[in-house]
Amino acid sequence: MNDKLSTIEKIGGWISTLLLGKTKEIIIRTDERVHGLLKTTDDIRKSIDDFRTSIATHGSDIKALQIHTRYGISNSPTVPNAEGEKLLADAGFYKTVLPVLEKEIFALMDSEGLRTLYDYEKGAEKVLDSLKNNPAMDCLKEYAVNHPDESLELIFRIASWVIRDKYADYRADQELKKK
Repeated sequence: MNDKLSTIEKIGGWISTLLLGKTKEIIIRTDERVHGLLKTTDDIRKSIDDFRTSIATHGSDIKALQIHTRYGISNSPTVPNAEGEKLLADAGFYKTVLPVLEKEIFALMDSEGLRTLYDYEKGAEKVLDSLKNNPAMDCLKEYAVNHPDESLELIFRIASWVIRDKYADYRADQELKKK
């Protein structure tokens, strides 16, 4: 059976060579090149996807670093520098938001079960975001709209440094009262 198939294949190959001549060879070479190009484009596509992922990750890291270097002092943990303090003051954080919402912010942070300074900072950002529809936050939103380079999220990040430290003092006072 295999002999018959190989004989038929040979006859078919001769006939196609007689009818198509050099065109058959060109078709075969073109097919091989196309398969090679398909494999190469798949490799390139994978490399580009990996590159996109890498760029997105670096973009987030760079944005966070820019905030810390422009508005903060790396004091382990980071605290607002003069420009960060000015931003919070100009936005009305110290005058309007903190005095009005401090107890509510701390209560929400207490309900989160935060344990470390890192948790306090990230919890403060989360709580500020959850309170952004509170009327006391309107001054921050107005400031962010009028200063497009300084977003509400940026203000929340810097404010979270201040709240983190105030919350740490508050927690220390709570522990002393328990004793």
